[in-house]
Amino acid sequence: MNIVVVGLSHKTAPVEVREKLSIPEPQMEGAIAHLVSYPHIAEVAILSTCNRLEIYIVAHETEQGIREICQFLAEHSKLPVMALRQHLFMFLHQDAVMHLMRVASFGLDSLVLGEGQILAQVKQTHKLDSSTTALN
Repeated sequence: MNIVVVGLSHKTAPVEVREKLSIPEPQMEGAIAHLVSYPHIAEVAILSTCNRLEIYIVAHETEQGIREICQFLAEHSKLPVMALRQHLFMFLHQDAVMHLMRVASFGLDSLVLGEGQILAQVKQTHKLDSSTTALN
């Protein structure tokens, strides 16, 4: 199992880029369905807030999965992949899981340290991902 996260945040991208990449909740199921339609992506969870967009996947092949996420982000934002890459971060395997734990734990990776709202957003992401999986 290859766990990958590709994302951007207030630390890596200006607000103009974050706005173009934001995925509102009503569009979340469609975005997840689109991502799992790629051949190298088996599972998806998306965390989209005002200060971050993170796409977590289980990939059949890590490099191809990352390319497919970047392709999705370029299509969604209508920005070229090369323009996006400078703003993206990527974590693989245990580092991806550790990153999620930092994000969820008292907002350790938030704009405001200790922000509790992010944990609720992570829970909502899990709930949405679980309901989408049940539909497939």
